[in-house]
Amino acid sequence: MHTPYISLKTTFWMGLLLTAATSLAACGGGESNEAPSATAVQGAVAKDVQVAEFQALMAQEGALLLDVRSDGEWAEGHLEGAAYIPFQSPDFAQQLAALPKDRPVLVYCASGGRSAKAMQELNKAGHPEVYNLLGGIRAWQSAGNPVVHTAPVTIQ
Repeated sequence: MHTPYISLKTTFWMGLLLTAATSLAACGGGESNEAPSATAVQGAVAKDVQVAEFQALMAQEGALLLDVRSDGEWAEGHLEGAAYIPFQSPDFAQQLAALPKDRPVLVYCASGGRSAKAMQELNKAGHPEVYNLLGGIRAWQSAGNPVVHTAPVTIQ
């Protein structure tokens, strides 16, 4: 009787395809509760982080907190100390590129999809240290953390 087997080469390609499909699915706008990942682009760091690590990063002096949600979402409440650049702005990439590159950028949206894209844009623009809140403000609030209703912080 012949026993079927999968070659090492086939296993490698199947694993690569599965990894690529999973990565593409994670870039969508839905909730993301995946394990943190890090990617180096042009010598910079782009890292997805859970709520607890995001909070610790927020406590670091000089960190720039950035909300990229819509105007309506901003009005519903945001993280204290956040600057605001809507993802749908026609000049979104230019606004991100103009942000100071001498400090870490902590970016979030509603569920992590738009902010993951913003993180990659910031990384491509040469920002050396960028962090994305996995699960976005929804994960933040689910963890029992507050939101505020204040004006956005001016970016300096």
